[in-house]
Amino acid sequence: MCQGQVRVRKTEQNGELDNDEALISRLRELGLRFLGPTPSKSEKPSDLPAGELLTRLIQHGQPRMRLALIPLLILNPDLAAEIPTLVRQLPDSAARELQALYTAAVYLQAFWRTRLNFYLGKASLLPDLYSSALQLPSSRERHGKTGLHALAAWHSNLSPFPTNRLASYNRMMDLLFEQLKMETRRREPATTR
Repeated sequence: MCQGQVRVRKTEQNGELDNDEALISRLRELGLRFLGPTPSKSEKPSDLPAGELLTRLIQHGQPRMRLALIPLLILNPDLAAEIPTLVRQLPDSAARELQALYTAAVYLQAFWRTRLNFYLGKASLLPDLYSSALQLPSSRERHGKTGLHALAAWHSNLSPFPTNRLASYNRMMDLLFEQLKMETRRREPATTR
């Protein structure tokens, strides 16, 4: 297993085996590869629609799967179009969680914009949909840093357990950058290494 890669585990929830292969496969197709082991050669493309993918992620029992929304949105800013509809359709707690993780992606994209442009080229920016509604600073303020810290404090208050949301957000970026570095090295000719 590569450094930074998280193991895929099957867990039992509500008496059913929670099988995440289709979810992980779809994430891999969308460029997010650090959540699971390298796919087999026979892995078929997933037909999981974007709205269902986002819904399954935000309602997933494992925090690492919910947090995967952050790098997924950064890698695929076009998915932002699905977010307002999902926020209206989801139960309140899931909608708040989706707003929080989406806003974290907005702030992190603003903060890491130069480095992301190096790896991904000039990508579309995620629109700042919720910072004012959540009474948080704009993503333009200090390149998202002020908002990210305020969001982490707000998001932590949603949980009855002490949670370091800022560390969780930053860990997702660490994993994403590890993935992007490895992919860049694979594309380099051997003579430049």
